[in-house]
Amino acid sequence: MSVLIAVDKFKGSLTQVEVSQVVEQALINKGLDSKVIVIADGGDGSIMALEKIGWQLLKVGVTGPVDQQHIAKYAVSPDGKKVALEVAELCGIKLLEGGLAPFQASSHALGEAIIKIKPSEYEELLIFIGGSASVDGGVGALSALGVGLYDAKGLKISPNLSGLMRLKAINSKQLAQIQQNIFQNCKITVLSDTNYRLLGFKGAAMAFGKQKGLGWIDRIRAELALRRFARLISRFNHGKPERTPGSAGAGGIGFAFHSFFAASIESGSNYFYKETDFVNELKDASLLITGEGRIDETTTSGKSIYPLLTAARASQIKCLMICGSADAHTVKRLKKEFPTIVDILQLKDTGLPIKVLMKDAAELLRRELDKIPIERWIK
Repeated sequence: MSVLIAVDKFKGSLTQVEVSQVVEQALINKGLDSKVIVIADGGDGSIMALEKIGWQLLKVGVTGPVDQQHIAKYAVSPDGKKVALEVAELCGIKLLEGGLAPFQASSHALGEAIIKIKPSEYEELLIFIGGSASVDGGVGALSALGVGLYDAKGLKISPNLSGLMRLKAINSKQLAQIQQNIFQNCKITVLSDTNYRLLGFKGAAMAFGKQKGLGWIDRIRAELALRRFARLISRFNHGKPERTPGSAGAGGIGFAFHSFFAASIESGSNYFYKETDFVNELKDASLLITGEGRIDETTTSGKSIYPLLTAARASQIKCLMICGSADAHTVKRLKKEFPTIVDILQLKDTGLPIKVLMKDAAELLRRELDKIPIERWIK
């Protein structure tokens, strides 16, 4: 094998499989051997990536982010000891057919799915967080699991950001019973697509609220609501869970499960990096081709390609990056941090309008790859 292909999706344009196929065909056209490795970071596509490495896909009916019923996929490990859920699949932003709804969107489906799949029958529950539609701090999922969350009048809050903004009290006495009834001895691992913490300018609301539909003022309001939530939780959890890396994932869902159910929060990209035995696969390669739809600051905060670049640098393997577009500051940083990067191909450099880039991404990527003399980087 000469080239290892490990690319993520071009969100809103091409799936991971489609990007991989384009790159693989471009290499075939040049007479180069290659192998495709599945990667993911905890966001959209994580469950499908599990299927590629041998997990069984099953289905569960849930209520989507804004009350629409749908069927979602989840996965069980080959040995039957682990079960995995994906927030993007259950209540993700991709399910919002009527447009963004930051105040109404809820993580309720995650709690619904947990109850239905019966995690007590497994040794470990994996929750892939990323690609969520909500910034509700996880109150939607908590409500579905039976956690009592109340406003100033003692009424249950709505399971969304609007409810979070009215939250005044938590019935923490229920937690032990919920843990016993639903999880028992099942270990809970949250796999996040970011290493950002819950609060601050690189937090759930301020860093990711815009993509969920929140304007600047509403991001500040959501930030304040999350801060109040963290203070309420500090009355029964004194470990400062809001400071845990990855707690900002999926609008604060990681924070909620870490705070209420002692879930560990780990890197989703590192999980797949280990599961695919990437380091050993890299040993046989002369070139790594990796990338994603948008390369920006979040690329270095836990996204799928970052550990791959790190491994390529350690093994002195040249790396060609591909993307739809890239932030100039991040490109400069990556080239400095990873001297094994030989080039960064951006579809944006074609000068075409964004609508055309999104619509014709496959053909444009094929055309641009054909122009690059990739064989010069092959040993």
